[in-house]
Amino acid sequence: MAATTRAQQAEQTRVELENAARVAFARSGYLNTKIVDITREAGRAAGSFYNHYSSKDELLLALAEQIGDDADVIVATQDPAGREHPTMRPHVEVFWQLLTRHRVVIDALRDAALVNADFARQVQRFMQVQFEPWVARLTAFEASGVDLPASPATTAILIGGAAENFARLWQGSPNDGLDALVAFVDRGVFGPAVL
Repeated sequence: MAATTRAQQAEQTRVELENAARVAFARSGYLNTKIVDITREAGRAAGSFYNHYSSKDELLLALAEQIGDDADVIVATQDPAGREHPTMRPHVEVFWQLLTRHRVVIDALRDAALVNADFARQVQRFMQVQFEPWVARLTAFEASGVDLPASPATTAILIGGAAENFARLWQGSPNDGLDALVAFVDRGVFGPAVL
């Protein structure tokens, strides 16, 4: 029983540190946040951090993995019939939701990559994995005769860049923004006939 309690306490501390990191990153930015800021926000001793993470970068990578997990949950709740139509909506919708929910962590990943080349390579590999479903879908469209504006991998990067910039600038209704983005992306991928 005591081992279970210790394990539960350790898990609770880990969750509190991760939640505190999000708050601290949102308040001060990733680069300006120190480990002591995270532990103070969590109401924990500074040493507790190192029971779970060896560095702030390691904590950030754990938060990034949660983005991937969240993507899997979103995909699992989507209507599978939506993937049968010639549209990028299912993928753009996941992207839109993830950026909305995890913007603080996404911004922290970008900031950390600016100052650490090894971390930048890890973030790049993480992003490649996240875009693999996009590339696979675009490859299938290309195989079915769709004349993509570039290779499937390049088209995925172009869509991701446009989607992120648009989502950051959009100030209207989330649903209207998503619809406008999907219409833009689908027209770029499939041409005007899709509309």
